[in-house]
Amino acid sequence: MKTKNLLLLGLAGIFFFWAAERPGNSQDSPNKEIAPYGVPACFVPGQLVVKLASDGRTAASANEFLYSRYRGQIQSLRREKYSGYLLIDATPGTDLAELKKSLVAEKWVQDVSFNYLASMNAQIPNEQFFSYQYALLNNGQVFYPEKNLRGTMAADIKATEGWTWSTGSSGIIIAIIDTGIAVGHEDLKNKIVPGYDFVNDDTDAQDDNGHGTLVASLAAAETNNGIGIAGVGWNASLLPVKVLDDQGNGNYLTIAAGIKYAADHGAKVLNLSLGGDNDSFILKDACQYAFDKGCSLVAAAGDDGSDAVQFPAAYDLLCTAVGASDASDKLADFSNRGPQIDVVAPGVWVYGAAFDPARPTELRFYDWGNGTSLAAAHVSGAIALLIAYKPLLTNQQIMAIIKYTADDVNASEKPGIDMDMGYGRINLQTLLSPYNLD
Repeated sequence: MKTKNLLLLGLAGIFFFWAAERPGNSQDSPNKEIAPYGVPACFVPGQLVVKLASDGRTAASANEFLYSRYRGQIQSLRREKYSGYLLIDATPGTDLAELKKSLVAEKWVQDVSFNYLASMNAQIPNEQFFSYQYALLNNGQVFYPEKNLRGTMAADIKATEGWTWSTGSSGIIIAIIDTGIAVGHEDLKNKIVPGYDFVNDDTDAQDDNGHGTLVASLAAAETNNGIGIAGVGWNASLLPVKVLDDQGNGNYLTIAAGIKYAADHGAKVLNLSLGGDNDSFILKDACQYAFDKGCSLVAAAGDDGSDAVQFPAAYDLLCTAVGASDASDKLADFSNRGPQIDVVAPGVWVYGAAFDPARPTELRFYDWGNGTSLAAAHVSGAIALLIAYKPLLTNQQIMAIIKYTADDVNASEKPGIDMDMGYGRINLQTLLSPYNLD
């Protein structure tokens, strides 16, 4: 695109399919299964682990005794080579709890345990459409049933692992500097703080396009509320700052005003899912103003597939420039490339809250979109979590950490930092787990 006087949002890369909330896709909690041994399936079915007393029998003599005494209840028994404990596989149908009780009573046994199961630490929200959100948790599932689109295992931002460290805080405000937000949307209405409309010069920052609503939901939709989608920023608040009109267009002066407003009204993260081709002191000075006030600025790289990162993302020292990846950790073909690219995040067939200006009272829409705008929203949510967890970090440190903790997902083709994906796809697990800044 060749923007002269107008700043074009990059909506060409955003495709909306306004569709009502789809029934029958709820993420119901699975029922707890009961193993065929009379105990809950929270451990390996049919297994017991025996720790012998230090002055008790040897493993060999214990084997002989157990087979003899508990004939019919033990299918196999062996000494586990790493721990030295005895591992029992019970005969199917055995009451494992009763067998455990009997073994504990033996004088040569110090203790008996079920072989409990464990898994990665993960915070799984109960959102209705969470299975559609491959960006947050990608198990290789079909995430877009109507198109039969399937993800690649682990090609996600590790949100569920990251949320075990931080689910954010309502005191951390993400400014959505965009077309506004549908402030009455069911998955956003409890997250909104009063904002401003710089297009119409009033305090009603209502979305009249739909783009800002989708971006806002990905950054910080209300999460674990049983409806809609999960927002990366989980508990973060949202500040709507409308700087783009109903067509997704705006000018640098209006956007600059919005950036300064956000910085002056408590926003810690400024999401700029917009871009123009031209460098100007108007935009740069506003970004510098917000940066000097300690704000973290996140900007979309652009959606025309060129080798030129758009502004403000191209302000390398002020903004985290974000490109878009897909459900297999590949670079989106529309994602702009360049030396300013810091990281990528999912931006291809992403599902989120939707708003149709033609039906302004219908506030339960969710739909699909594409674009670096959506990728940037994921990064803004991630930074909001980081600030809540590590509030003493400077914005410079945050810019470094978001890069250095990314996964170099195209290392087989372009190892290290590159112009396509920068440092790689963001990873909330490494972003939020303990680290040493030295």
